[in-house]
Amino acid sequence: MNLSQIEAFCTVADTGSVSEAARHLDCNRTKLSMAIKALEKELTVALFIRSGNQLTLSEAGKAIYRDSQNLLITEARIRQTCAQVSGEFSAEVWIARDDSLPDDLWQELSHKLNSDFPATSFNIVLASSGDLANLVVTGQVDFAFGVDYERTDDPHVTYQPLGKIRMMSVCGAENPLSKMRRVSDSDLRNSMQAAMVYLNEKDNPELKPLSLRHIGFSSFDYMLNSILTENAWGVLPEPLIRHHLRKQELAVIKHTYGLTQEDYCMFTPSGRKEHPAMAWLAEQLNEYLFDF
Repeated sequence: MNLSQIEAFCTVADTGSVSEAARHLDCNRTKLSMAIKALEKELTVALFIRSGNQLTLSEAGKAIYRDSQNLLITEARIRQTCAQVSGEFSAEVWIARDDSLPDDLWQELSHKLNSDFPATSFNIVLASSGDLANLVVTGQVDFAFGVDYERTDDPHVTYQPLGKIRMMSVCGAENPLSKMRRVSDSDLRNSMQAAMVYLNEKDNPELKPLSLRHIGFSSFDYMLNSILTENAWGVLPEPLIRHHLRKQELAVIKHTYGLTQEDYCMFTPSGRKEHPAMAWLAEQLNEYLFDF
């Protein structure tokens, strides 16, 4: 049994097919099939139930799946530790963030990062809240910061809450919904909604549009513009819209879930030692949310 066989097993389990797993791992399909068969032979059990081109985990496969994932996580941690020792870790850090907090805050923090950690290059990319965890899990970024909608027990990512962020169902001040003393689910379904969308293939019930008519954006700021100009409604983070509420350009919808709270989190690959710059950044964001 070797780690390449374990990786093949976990990837086929995640994708449900050898061909899709081969595409994901960028390797030969025949070689991948042979790795699975060799693992099954060594363990003397069938790890998959085969039905045409689809594979589902057998009872034995289900029993070892989590331990197999943990093996791969441990391998990644070992490689990361060696990279830290060799000094490679400090060279470049990729960060994904959503726009639930104001841009001027992130500009201030990014300038401070560059000033206080000159040995590291920081790349900060904007992403949908619904994609943050997946970007970390798939290794597209090193860390991510934003509203946590997933709340899944994924062994590949660690969720560190940095504070609570209030989410508000709002509409423009002239929208008929703002005049209602009580807004029902039916009222919302029949009104245009500006909704959050994401590319992650995993289903996320919290981000499903409620309205029968909606327009989706990967950015809270784009949602805000649509709400202000297109007579739509949507759920937005308070830090982004406070000044619009004070100027009475937006109104909070009087609905059962008009005000909710979500965790604002730092997403980190499981087993990765926290970069000192990320520890500093997490502390700054925690203080901002505490004072807000």
